[in-house]
Amino acid sequence: MDEPVQVGRYQVQRIVGKGAMGVVYLAYDPQIGRQVALKTIRPSEGARPEEIAESRARFLREAQAAGKLLHPNIVTIFDVFEDKGTLYIAMEFVEGVLLDAYCTKRNLLPPDRVVNLAGQGLSALDYAHRARIIHRDIKPGNLMVVDGQSLKVMDFGLARDSGASLTHSGAVIGTPHYMSPEQVAGKPLDGRSDVFSMGVVLYELATGERPFQGDSISTVIYRVLHESPPNPRELNPKVPLHLSLAIEKALAKRPDDRYPTAAAFRRALLHPEEADPLQAWSHIEPPPRTSPMADTAFLPPVPESMRPKKRHSLSRKYGRFAILALLVAAGGWLAVTRYMRYEGIKLAPITPPPSQEVLPKALDVVTTPPGASLFLDGTAVAAVTLLPSDTATHTVEARLGCLGASAKVTGASTRDRLHLVLKPGPFLFPVTSDPPGAKVLVDGSDTDLVTPAKVPRDGCEPFKVALDLPAHDPYEVLIDPQKEFKVQAVLTALADHGTLKVLYPSGILQVYEGERLLGASGAVLSLPPGEHVLRLVDPAIRGVREERVKVQPRESESLKAPPFQTGQVFLYGKPGNEGKVMVDGSYFDDLPLNGTRPMAVGAHQFVVVSPKGTKVAFSWTIKHGPQTRVADFSTDRVETP
Repeated sequence: MDEPVQVGRYQVQRIVGKGAMGVVYLAYDPQIGRQVALKTIRPSEGARPEEIAESRARFLREAQAAGKLLHPNIVTIFDVFEDKGTLYIAMEFVEGVLLDAYCTKRNLLPPDRVVNLAGQGLSALDYAHRARIIHRDIKPGNLMVVDGQSLKVMDFGLARDSGASLTHSGAVIGTPHYMSPEQVAGKPLDGRSDVFSMGVVLYELATGERPFQGDSISTVIYRVLHESPPNPRELNPKVPLHLSLAIEKALAKRPDDRYPTAAAFRRALLHPEEADPLQAWSHIEPPPRTSPMADTAFLPPVPESMRPKKRHSLSRKYGRFAILALLVAAGGWLAVTRYMRYEGIKLAPITPPPSQEVLPKALDVVTTPPGASLFLDGTAVAAVTLLPSDTATHTVEARLGCLGASAKVTGASTRDRLHLVLKPGPFLFPVTSDPPGAKVLVDGSDTDLVTPAKVPRDGCEPFKVALDLPAHDPYEVLIDPQKEFKVQAVLTALADHGTLKVLYPSGILQVYEGERLLGASGAVLSLPPGEHVLRLVDPAIRGVREERVKVQPRESESLKAPPFQTGQVFLYGKPGNEGKVMVDGSYFDDLPLNGTRPMAVGAHQFVVVSPKGTKVAFSWTIKHGPQTRVADFSTDRVETP
């Protein structure tokens, strides 16, 4: 089937990714004059009608949930529409490096940068939670670092209003290694589930290891439900104490024991002195101890002057009880546990009571060779997790680079082990670069792809990947697809380039040259010498302007972008005052607009959609000061009162 070249009003330029859900295209929106990513959904061959309906519903849910969110750390949704039976979402086109690139011991980031990126992610989650949207699939693969500085939260495909159910067709949705205990159990969720998942991500960024590991997903799920991971400082002594304590609290099994909101988690990371009393001591490092039970990640020792003499063993015993009583009053059971672990007091293991719930079970999938990625009915999963009562037939696929295999299973199969022997076959080899946009050559031949890209390959023969980006040193690497599963190249700019920093007094500006997104205000942009025409976009107020700058070789320049002039917009509906307002092709707010959100002075395209689907489209030139319009849904016209 030929790939589309025109979808709706969008001009498709190239494919940037393919997955089980469909294809992601880079496209151009001539109405607004910007590049967008078009994400599609296509039913898999042989899918049952109810599966197709659920996939479409999930796709629309992603658009409806994320379409409400306008935040600098969330990928912006511009439009959702259907064309020739295929659903599309038009969204912000972002290029960067997925956070999982920094979750290995070889590529650990400094603690201050880990905290900064996590703070941006938690700011985005707090914004979404206040809109009653729970992400449900926070993991490094859904977090992208753009321009090496800013974090973008992606893929709200699992997002629903808080309190919604998690399971469908007997399968658990999510990635088990990052799921909260209540999510694994299929219980109603709130924002504290995302707090737990972000705690798992932080643990992995800080240590290079997942907190809940196991030879099988059944073991992983059991550990998520019942076991606490090793202290992060045991795996990486460079982890600051306050960061270790914050991660530990975020990973509490009971939601009530975690941070109540993503904002509280963020404050504990960025301002530990304002957190609970235990975290306020995080700058105090206890002295080395000779006891093998010593754990410097917990409370400092009691001062020597307050310790009972060793010869008074009974007094020492009761002194410990007094300390424990004070800690219970000050910090609760968590404080007591930390103190007892520090003092070397062993706690008897607590055996969890047997659950009366029917929990999902994980099929133990073993591959030869090991380490393959798993797919359930075409969707990437960390585990094949089904309810035992699920009698439907599902397809399990395992892929490891150039090797792959598949099998059919049902919910009853979770009692057994599935052994898949991987064999060579067609696959897509991912290639990314920082910065993106490099031409990809394989064995000296142009592939007509630019990074980020997925290069099609037919087998397991070694091949050479070369990247070509103007004003950057050439990059070349020999790939053995049985050992290396992706290329993540860092390209070095040539020495004669200059740098530019765009300064903006409020909010965030997106900086474009032509249709290429260079970065955001505050970031250092590398540009070749000469004059450049930049397009500065403030997406929050729909402001757009052009600026000319001249860059000198090997020199740093700055551009102070003045704030946009804005007007107060009052917009009402008639006869009903409900509906959604789209401005310049993306969701802006719900009716009525009462002048509380400023909008940049200039011409804008408005589309107002009533709850029944009636649309009123019109152009509106915003001026300084207040102005009012009324959208009449009965006549499809706009009125000026």
